[in-house]
Amino acid sequence: MTYCSVAGRAGLLEILSWARPHDSAAERAFAREFLDTVPGMTADVFGNRMLAIGDAPRVMWSCHIDTVARRDGYQQVCIDAAGVAALSDGKPGMSLGADDGAGIWIMLNMIAAGCPGFYLFHRGEERGCLGSRWIEQNNPALLKRFDAAIAFDRADFDDVITHQSYGRTSSDAFAKSLAAALNNLDPDFRYEPDDTGIYTDTNEYAGIIPECSNLSVGYHGQHGPLETLDVRHCEKLLAAMLRFDASRLTIARDPSVQEDDRWDWFEGYRGSRDDFVEAVAEYPRLAAQILQECGITADEFRRAAWEEEMNDRAAYRSLMPL
Repeated sequence: MTYCSVAGRAGLLEILSWARPHDSAAERAFAREFLDTVPGMTADVFGNRMLAIGDAPRVMWSCHIDTVARRDGYQQVCIDAAGVAALSDGKPGMSLGADDGAGIWIMLNMIAAGCPGFYLFHRGEERGCLGSRWIEQNNPALLKRFDAAIAFDRADFDDVITHQSYGRTSSDAFAKSLAAALNNLDPDFRYEPDDTGIYTDTNEYAGIIPECSNLSVGYHGQHGPLETLDVRHCEKLLAAMLRFDASRLTIARDPSVQEDDRWDWFEGYRGSRDDFVEAVAEYPRLAAQILQECGITADEFRRAAWEEEMNDRAAYRSLMPL
């Protein structure tokens, strides 16, 4: 097999041109062309791809193969003078797929440069972290090898995630050490710890791996036709990662201790459906973000709401006297 080069912007735009929902023909073809041709790449039973560089690496680098798209296949991508990539003709049901094409591109270039680490390309993240959940349930021995799992799968420019849906997934000391290391490698970076993470594959490993985080890679508006990627930021992040020394990271969290110092105020909303309705009404943007991060599209939500309304109407009519 011939290794598929992803060097430079051309390689990034080529990755973004593949719309590849989970378990689609395009996702399988993409994995064969871009991942299986990499020397040393292996696959587990679920189809997650992985590769180790170095002697018993203690840091896992994480991304996911699938994207949010109604249909799979080729999509045309453009980049403007400011270095922002977008769909050339985005329509409902489409997305640029920088979530997580950007992470794939960064990791493949790190592999090509021989950067030490364990590289894990997950399947099914957009359908509920299926691939990482499979590993956590079926191969926990693999996860016990690592001190840290760092995903390239966060929007914006400067987040080092400390909390996800699991609760706290990385220590503040780790996040600060990671942010400082990146900021020292590029004067334009402003990375800092952030506790507003929701859900990506490293969340599934937080009960085993001490430090599980997620890094901003420069995309915005994910899961929709207006998604963009700041290619310049992505390039800067890759340049930093090619010089990154993971041995200097601070490992402080005990994975056997689950805590969530972020959501204590939310405990009162866990009792009933009406409590959740009240919580969503009070924090609609957070509720929308959680749904989006879980891979639920606006169309799917509207369809579910319509079906619920129809069910309620049918139940009401059944109680009416004949």
